[in-house]
Amino acid sequence: MEQSRVKNSIKNTSFGMIGMAVSLLVQFISRTVFIKLLGDAYNGINGLFSNILYVLNLAELGFAYSIAYALYAPLEQGNKEKICAIMNYLRKVYGVIACVVAIAGLACIPFLQYLIKDDIASLPFTLNQLRVYFAIYLGNTVFSYVFSYKRTLITADQRAYIVSNADNISNIILFIVQIALLFVWKNYYLYLALMVSKTLITNIALSLIADKRYPYLRENRALRLGKEDCAKIAKNVSAMFFHKFGGVVIYGTTTIIISAFVGVVEAGYYSNYLLLVRAVNAFINIAFNSITASVGNLCVSESRAYQKQVFYRVSYAANFFAIFSFVCYATLFNDFIALWVGADKTLSFATALIISASAALTTLRSATNTFKDAKGLFVKDWGKCIVEAFGGVAMAIAFSYLWGTFGVVLGYTLASLIVALPVENIVLFKFGFEEKAKALCNQFLRLLWAAVQAIAIALALFFAVKLLPVGGVGWFIVKAGVCVLATCLAYFLLSFRGEPFAYYKNMLFRLIKRR
Repeated sequence: MEQSRVKNSIKNTSFGMIGMAVSLLVQFISRTVFIKLLGDAYNGINGLFSNILYVLNLAELGFAYSIAYALYAPLEQGNKEKICAIMNYLRKVYGVIACVVAIAGLACIPFLQYLIKDDIASLPFTLNQLRVYFAIYLGNTVFSYVFSYKRTLITADQRAYIVSNADNISNIILFIVQIALLFVWKNYYLYLALMVSKTLITNIALSLIADKRYPYLRENRALRLGKEDCAKIAKNVSAMFFHKFGGVVIYGTTTIIISAFVGVVEAGYYSNYLLLVRAVNAFINIAFNSITASVGNLCVSESRAYQKQVFYRVSYAANFFAIFSFVCYATLFNDFIALWVGADKTLSFATALIISASAALTTLRSATNTFKDAKGLFVKDWGKCIVEAFGGVAMAIAFSYLWGTFGVVLGYTLASLIVALPVENIVLFKFGFEEKAKALCNQFLRLLWAAVQAIAIALALFFAVKLLPVGGVGWFIVKAGVCVLATCLAYFLLSFRGEPFAYYKNMLFRLIKRR
């Protein structure tokens, strides 16, 4: 069973990363063409619309996570009737969610102008055009729920690579066609219409794949969950709502606040940095999303002692990714933006640094949240999400008047650092592993040590690469190479005596021998 989990995790991760690499390359080209041909204002509203609809997706309430958790045991047991009953329940729920999102989105249209600080007359589109653009964007979100419930089953069955492949292939095709049409017509309507078409086609394809892989879904469409199962899911969903709410507020309102309190063009600049962060996080998330189902299987079939051992291995990887990403962001962010879209579109170094810290903090929390979600501990820390969300918004708005975009990101980062990080670890160790205070203190020391390493390595490399000549793709590649090699070497030298390092080293050697 252990080998099966590892094999599925590796397969999910490798397929996802290869496809994502190609997809992101084409996406960067697409964004470059988009900015050059349509300008910063269109780039800004793209980011604004994405954030608004991310907020509206709060209607999903965390059903996907709760249903995935409910599917782990029946998939492990081969209980087809239970699987069908759960999926029939999710299908109905997603139909309701699509209607709720559509109504909420339409209600937002009359108020769009209040989310843009700039005078609409100074922008390259009218208010009516802005509303039509948003309506198309909204349609894409509503259509994303059509057939998408079957994604949850494929992923919970440790087959996330199927979803990754479908998404990546469709994204690559979408970006290529969008680039071609932008060069020919420079038309934002067509750009958005293609996005909607891609969403529908991808979900239909995944639905057909699920029907073929799980033919019993069609045979048992009348099965219904019992009251006890519905009550369990409802309990998890009610808790996940607050987690969803906190995540939406923290990650989904940044661009909205920047647009409303700083400016839509500044929001466009921030969205360029955010694209880089999401590109890196996409790779990191593939790794953690790929193992979530395997961790769920682990948590229903193995002892707590072994679960904790696996957690430390996953946490070791999360700490490495957090340190690695922070060092590279802090050292290379503005150089990359200057080469990519122009030095006039870079933010201050302080702003780039706080964006780097925010992104690294999210990665640092990945291992804890993966295990916490797999164990179904949604109900234990829902209050944390409310405090984090409202505290983050309050600080972001207050700091925006003092420091602009830097202040907005700083507010959210402080909320996550002060509230979310400690509470998540307390919940996992107390309720998930049933450990006492000593083990929890050791975990906090590990996180603190990871932060110290990140800051020390970043400072050393920042001043080191300053000695290299500025400008040009060649020197940027040299700087990037120095950052990658030095960060990896420093982290591994500081951790090679630990069990997690030995585990990954042995796994690598086994993979090499097989080839």
